[in-house]
Formats: sequence, C-alpha cells, structure tokens
Amino acid sequence: MRVSEIIKLPLLEDARLLAGRKGLDREVSQVTVGEVPDIGDWLTGGELVLSTFFAAAQDPEAQVEFTRKIIKSGAAGLLVKPGRFVKTVAPELVALGNRHHFPIVEIPDEVRWTHIIAEISERIVGEHVSLLRRSQEIHRRLLDVVIDGGGWQSIADTTAELLGLPVVLEDAFHEILARSVPADAGTGMVDKFIALRHMEPARRRVEARGRTQRYQRIPLDADSEYPAAITVPITVSRDVQGYVSSFESGAPFNDMDLVALESAATVAAVAMGRELARLEAETRLRGDFVDDLLAGEFDSGPAILQRASFLGGDLSHGCLVLIADIDSFGDYVSGRKLKEQEVQQIKNRFFSGVKQVIRSYHQNALLTPKSDNVIAFLPPLGDGGEKLMSVAKSTAALIRQTCRELLPDLTVSIGLGRFHAGPAETRRAYREAQSALQVSQRLGETAAIVTYDDMGVYKLLLGALEEDPEEVRNFYGETIARVEEYDRKHNTDLVGTLEAYLANDRSVASTADALFTHRHTIRYRLGRINDLTGLDVHRSDDQEKLGFGLKAMRLLRR
Repeated sequence: MRVSEIIKLPLLEDARLLAGRKGLDREVSQVTVGEVPDIGDWLTGGELVLSTFFAAAQDPEAQVEFTRKIIKSGAAGLLVKPGRFVKTVAPELVALGNRHHFPIVEIPDEVRWTHIIAEISERIVGEHVSLLRRSQEIHRRLLDVVIDGGGWQSIADTTAELLGLPVVLEDAFHEILARSVPADAGTGMVDKFIALRHMEPARRRVEARGRTQRYQRIPLDADSEYPAAITVPITVSRDVQGYVSSFESGAPFNDMDLVALESAATVAAVAMGRELARLEAETRLRGDFVDDLLAGEFDSGPAILQRASFLGGDLSHGCLVLIADIDSFGDYVSGRKLKEQEVQQIKNRFFSGVKQVIRSYHQNALLTPKSDNVIAFLPPLGDGGEKLMSVAKSTAALIRQTCRELLPDLTVSIGLGRFHAGPAETRRAYREAQSALQVSQRLGETAAIVTYDDMGVYKLLLGALEEDPEEVRNFYGETIARVEEYDRKHNTDLVGTLEAYLANDRSVASTADALFTHRHTIRYRLGRINDLTGLDVHRSDDQEKLGFGLKAMRLLRR
C-alpha cells in the first residue's frame, strides 16, 4: 500500500498531514512502533513508523535527529501521536519532512497503535495474497501454452492478452521470434522498438540483468519518457538466449505487469531449453553419422539408408554433398574474445540460416552441424541428378547471401562435391565437397563457392599433400622455393611474373602488357627464374613442373 491510501482509511479520518505531501506515493511494506533512539538502525526500508516521541521527549533537536535517522533508513513515513510526551510537533520537524518529501502525519490521541497496525497489516497481507493468486493464474496460463505445445506466437499472444499491450519475443541476436499487438493498441511502439534494435549500438546483445534488476527500460523517444520498452531477458542455464518485451505507453508498469512479463520470460526459457536440448541431441546423432561415414563404418548401402532415414534424410537415390563453412572463425572468436555461450549462439544461428535455405530447395536433405561447418547431403530432384548441381549452386549462393544478413561480420565459403547415384558412394561425395572447400581455404579465398570439378589439378595435389606432405614440399623446393626466397631477399616479384607468363599462354608480349612492364624486363626476369630453378620456362615439360610448383606453393601457404 502507499501512504496516500493509508491516511484515507476510516480509522485515520481525523489524522492530519503535517509534512511530505510530495512523498505520499511511497510504498509501505510493513508497520512498526518506534520508541527507541536508535530505531533507524533496526529498519530495513519501506516501514511506516508509529511514534509518540517517547525517546525525544520535549527536545526539538532530538525529535529532528530521531526523524532524520528514520528518513535515512528508507522508511515510508511517520505517524506521530503528540499529547503524552510531546505537546506539539516542532516546526523544524515539519521543515525536515517537507525537505525530504517524507510524510509526517499527526494521529489523534484516542486512536490506538494496535488498531492501526492491525488494519494496515491486514490490508497489506490481503494485497499480497491477491497478488499471489493473480501471479499464479498468469503463470499457469502461460505454462499451459508450453505444455500444450504452443510456440513463440502462442506465448506472445497470451502475454499480450494478459497485459493488454503489444509483446515482442526475440532471440539472443534480437531477431524477432514472434510479435503480438492487441487490436486497439496499434503497431507504432513495436515498429519504433524494432527499428531501435537494428541500430548500433542497440544491436549489441544485452547482458543478463542482476537479481535485483528485474528488467531493462528502453525509452523509444529521445525527447520523452514515454513510450518505453520494458525488456526481460530469457535466461537458460544462466545464459541469455532471448528477450521478451512489452511497452509502457503513458504510465509505468505495475507489479502485475512485471509478473506477467517475467512469467512469459520463464515459460519462454522452458521452451528454449527444450529446443536447445533437442538440437543438442540431434547434433550429436548427426555428428556421429558423419564420423561413422568417414571412418568407413558403413560397408553396405542399407546401413547408410537406415541411419539416414532415422535422421530424416533420404539417400536411397544417391546424393551430392554441400559443406558450408564460416571463414576464419577461430581467428574471429579469439580476436573478439567471445565467450563459449556467444560462440554457440553464432553457430546455432549459422545452422538455422543454412537449414532454412536448404529446406526450401531440398525437403529430404540430411543436415548436420559439425564444428563451424554445416554439412548437407542433398538427394536428387524429381528428374534425377541431372539438374542437381545447378540447383545446388543456387542453394549455395542463397546460403551465402542469407548468412551475410544473419552474420554481417562473417563470411561463408561453400564446397560442393559431385552427384553420386549409389548410396555406397556417400563417403566419396563427402570427401569431394571437403576437398573443394579445403583447396579454396588453402588458396586464401573467402566467401567462395567452389565445386570439386573446379579444382582441376589441385585435387591431385591435395590428395598427395594429405597422403605424403613431405613429397609435395620436396617438389615445391625443387621448383618455386628458390624463386620465392630470391623475391624476399631482393624485394622482387619473379613469382608474380611467372604466374602472369603462364596465365598469358607463355607470351612475353602479353605478359608485359598485363604487368605494364617492358618486354626486355620480362625476358630478364624469366632468365633469372631459369637460373634459380634449373628449369626452362620456354620448354613445355618444365612449364608444367613450374605450374605444379606454383599450385603446391599456394596449397602449402595455409
């Protein structure tokens, strides 16, 4: 109850407000009698203190000091009964109350403290009981939504109905999961809120509130206190996984409003926890499938088909494998010093984005996240595997675009294998997509879409690098290593000249034009390459060796 409500009780109809009119909205948590000098040391805040000033007697300075201690303790107000120990309330006391907006009320001598305590306590307890019942009703209604299988929209709709105000549910990245606007509320506040969320620095994720901070209040208009968004974090295992927000249009939220919003956050946390547990289980099972596939655990087609079918995929007519990978994700994580929770949120967001795109093209695809990759086994379309590569490239392009929107600070590269009609060739299909991606990464490419057929001789070199890396290093050493070393020591670019020469069909004139250099300079550089490598850039066999050496150099740089 507030002090203003208490002094309107019939029991206090003859009471007189002496000071602190501006503080009448103070909330009263309990009532206590204070008749000892150190009463301020025993108060915890919110008390309505009843006193006859027994401890202060007839000393105005003692009355002021007594009251000052009560004010400092955070009490809600003071009911004083003059007559027995003090005849009147000192003017200095009234001035103190007005200065601190602290209500001081004079009570008639015939009104008993016990009656006041009983009346106010009964009202406060009754209010608490009413709040508790209403809180239980709100929580039950929202919990029933989750128990009955309702999704984000059902949670938002029920919360909006309880509040009579718009409600927005967001994930940890402030992407909208659901929004609900009562018919008479209008969408203006919601639109302002969403626009604010997508502006810097508001886009940065909000940390979990402390236990004493129940919510965050975000004004939607820089020049006005209202309207404002009230946001409560959705916390699962102490990690913020999302937010539920509603809006103050012209008055602050009351306790029931906050209870409804916090209950919505609680049941949303239940739903999110359930979804995270399901995703974790699926990820583990799908990851095991890939591990077993690479380990050669599937000796026959039926074993692969049975396992894939259990995981929701169809490999009965073969597949093409697509692997999407976040470029340099480890460097991004260490550079930003991200916590594990933030890393997992990015990975989940990445997987969700890739999954959404692939499902729109390939209903029976088998998808699994693995580290910072997403692996998709794409079955053939209705006309078999003829158009699958073309559709897979379109899928990859849309994945790259979608991830650019979802994760603007990161880029994604995608490797595509070839289509293989036999289920037993699934492992080979995966290896091809993996090889295409690895070559692209070793060449330092980002945001690339590369197919296995695009690799050319790189696939031979990559295979050799995996089986016998020392042999590839030796070949590089016999061809290009000395040229690179010469460039480093003399600040030249013989390697660039050789690359341009081979790319221009071994034409000195074309190479000179491409490099904006005189032909005599190109001939001189080519002569230096001959001297350093012992290979003749004008002989076809040596040209092939030098070309392979350049490719080996690029693969070994990563």
